[in-house]
Amino acid sequence: MSHAGRTRLWGALLLGAVCSLAGCGGIGGTAPRRVVERDEALGETRIRLRSELAPARGTLGDRVSWRLTASLGAGAQAGPVIVGDAPRSLEMDTTQATVERTAQDGSVWSRVFVVRGFDLGPIELPRAALPIRVAARADTVEFPRDTLFVDSLTPAASGAIRPDRGPIDPPLRLVDYIVAAFLATLVVVAIVAMIGLWIRGRSRRPLPGIEKPPEPAEAVLRRALDALQVEFPAIPRDVFYERLSLALRAYAAAVTGVPAPDLTTSELAGELSRTPRVAAKARDDLIAALRRADLAKFARFEDEEAEARGILRLAESIAGRLVGAAA
Repeated sequence: MSHAGRTRLWGALLLGAVCSLAGCGGIGGTAPRRVVERDEALGETRIRLRSELAPARGTLGDRVSWRLTASLGAGAQAGPVIVGDAPRSLEMDTTQATVERTAQDGSVWSRVFVVRGFDLGPIELPRAALPIRVAARADTVEFPRDTLFVDSLTPAASGAIRPDRGPIDPPLRLVDYIVAAFLATLVVVAIVAMIGLWIRGRSRRPLPGIEKPPEPAEAVLRRALDALQVEFPAIPRDVFYERLSLALRAYAAAVTGVPAPDLTTSELAGELSRTPRVAAKARDDLIAALRRADLAKFARFEDEEAEARGILRLAESIAGRLVGAAA
């Protein structure tokens, strides 16, 4: 073999190696490219539209080159390409610029989009149209529709997958037994501590107290009147009669059930007169003491000390006599 022949052979081998290495990081897929063409006419000008996918099939996430090419007749000018919305399962890289070059009978317009499919099966590529102007005429031509087919795995990868043998149950190690025993000990200690706290809480719980019987109404009245007897020299006369009236009304309400604190003296006299269990003499003494208290409170009447002490003794005599004998 001549020196020139050997040089051409080594160059071909080197070029093949470079192309193989470049294919590892570029456009994925092993299927051949697919080309779809359509001829259009704008007046006398012929236009050939071409859609090319390389490769025609890809796997999930593979980068596939989608090249749109328009061969324009003489005098035709192309505007910016119009691309419709891509489906959600398709990702498009539109950063590559448009390329235009002259040809023998006109010009060639082309642009490359890099697409990636993220759904199995056919994914329809978006519509693409190109505005064309020839002299004073203008129109928009549409590239032929195309579809990207996405496979789950490449044939080489699918043959390397082994059949699924189900979950693997590894044997327990010594550290697994130690951890399990430690956790079980913690659970037992926590249960024992909770039982101890529950028993201690029950032992500290106070015994239910014995409720005292309610104090008799007569004792309450006598205690209030005894306090008035002690404080009589130091309190104003209207305050004295105010407290005397409250004590008598509270006693009457307790033994008769009549709401004496909410009634006027005249209303209370009427209610007590209609209550059969109320003694007439004690009722009259009660009303007399209340009327004297009203006179001191509302009329600002201040009687003699002896008369006030007499009203206090009259109030003391009412305790135990208001209810019992028939009216």
